[in-house]
Formats: sequence, structure tokens, C-alpha cells
Amino acid sequence: IEILSPKQTINEIQGKFDAFFALGVKSCWLVVPATESITVYSAPNDFKTFGTEATEIIDTRMDIHLSMENIFEW
Repeated sequence: IEILSPKQTINEIQGKFDAFFALGVKSCWLVVPATESITVYSAPNDFKTFGTEATEIIDTRMDIHLSMENIFEW
């Protein structure tokens, strides 16, 4: 799980994810607080973004179903 900071770019994070997948990691998550979204990557070019309209984050590779409720509450 990576959280995008204001000083990072999505390309930098995707570069990390490429390296993780090359090492055998099954899924990667990108949390973007500014847009209150979470993108679940199952492969470098296979991803799904869950935003504020989603009720649940689903990671099919890891069989994870996580409620979006309270994730972005500060």
C-alpha cells in the first residue's frame, strides 16, 4: 500500500509497483488522499479505482473486501 504524497508523482509510484510485481507481489494499492480514492493494481496495466461513490474496495487477487466507510475520515 502506497499513499501518494504531494511531493510524489503517480509515475513514481507506478515505477515502484512495476518493481514489486517483478518480485512476485500479487497486488498493490495506491491511496490518493486528495481525491479520496484507492486504486487496486492486480498487474501493472490491470487496475480498478474506487472513489467516494464506492461502498467497498475489492481486491480480487487477494480476496479482500474492505468497506470504504471511515477510510477517509480525518
